[in-house]
Amino acid sequence: MATESPPASGNGLAVYERFMNTVRRACATPEGRATLRQGLADHLENPWPMYVHLMPAGGIPVREDTPRHSLRQAEHPFLLVAALYAVHDAPNPRAGDKPLAVKEPAAAKPWENLGWSLARAARSGMRREVATGLLSHLCELEYDALMTELPSTVSLLRSSNVPVKWPVLLRDSVRYQRWAPDVRIDWARSYTIPAGSKEIS
Repeated sequence: MATESPPASGNGLAVYERFMNTVRRACATPEGRATLRQGLADHLENPWPMYVHLMPAGGIPVREDTPRHSLRQAEHPFLLVAALYAVHDAPNPRAGDKPLAVKEPAAAKPWENLGWSLARAARSGMRREVATGLLSHLCELEYDALMTELPSTVSLLRSSNVPVKWPVLLRDSVRYQRWAPDVRIDWARSYTIPAGSKEIS
């Protein structure tokens, strides 16, 4: 019997890049940014205010054939990454001003995942054994536990000015639900690429 194979790890960032543009538009107003930040503080337990800001800006790109009973689970990684971006990277618009202009950053590279971020952290102050231990810990987690752990991991990275590539984090969070072993291997590969080497997708 043929089995469905996971999408290639080097492809498929476009939908996640578009969603992050949706998030940036939502964060361009004080209300939108505050609402998405509050979503993280509430542990996404009451996410409906987030939808009020995300849906008009472009929506959450889950498959149209997703069963209704699975919709919340399918949307969870999108809401989580949106909230994390609002907390850690969104510019702070001032009340009463026009919405901030939304600037698209350079496109993320497929290998710029959590392994890549942790490798950068190890090269910029974090002890290598700490970075390796954190990566090993993340790779041992099942999906629900990983989603619970991501906020503290991202906070640690961003507090050290280590970049997080949001479209890649979102792609991996979505893929982790069904293809966790492939995501773990991608993270390990990116973590072990020597500094200055040519990274390939």
